[in-house]
Amino acid sequence: VPVPRHWGRKRKYLQGKRGFEKPPFQLPDFILKTGIAEIRDTVAEDEAKQSAKQKNRSRVNPKMGAMDVDYKTLYEAFFKYQTKPKGMTKFGDLYYEGKELETSTDLKPGGPLSKELRAALGMTSETSPPPWLINMQRYGPPPSYPTLAIPGLNAPLPNDQCQYGYHTGGWGKPP
Repeated sequence: VPVPRHWGRKRKYLQGKRGFEKPPFQLPDFILKTGIAEIRDTVAEDEAKQSAKQKNRSRVNPKMGAMDVDYKTLYEAFFKYQTKPKGMTKFGDLYYEGKELETSTDLKPGGPLSKELRAALGMTSETSPPPWLINMQRYGPPPSYPTLAIPGLNAPLPNDQCQYGYHTGGWGKPP
């Protein structure tokens, strides 16, 4: 049975977040597009202009329907254009202190190398192999990506000009 980490701590749960400053809440984009923020701002400006007597009167006898937003717009915002917020925990994940401060480790395999990166790695031409290919042939593909197709390792060479071998510009041993 997995035991939550905070059970073994001296501090009470979530008491270590005292100095942590939360950013102010921002409405999601799909709600902002309805225009409700502008309507709320105009209503707040009107309330700021009221005298104390008018404010007290509006508290006792409030007028409903001051903020009119088209129902079709609201329906589309919540049922058509609504998006899930980022950073939510998945079902079954246990929340712990500082989880929102962690960085994502979901690394994706890279795409084609840019000209600047090829020059920095010493790959003189388009047919030059990457410098890590020999080590990958020796030790195998990265354990994180066992099914990744790597030219010269478990996929064919990029073009006919490329050759296997250990000469300059060679792609190491054939698979």
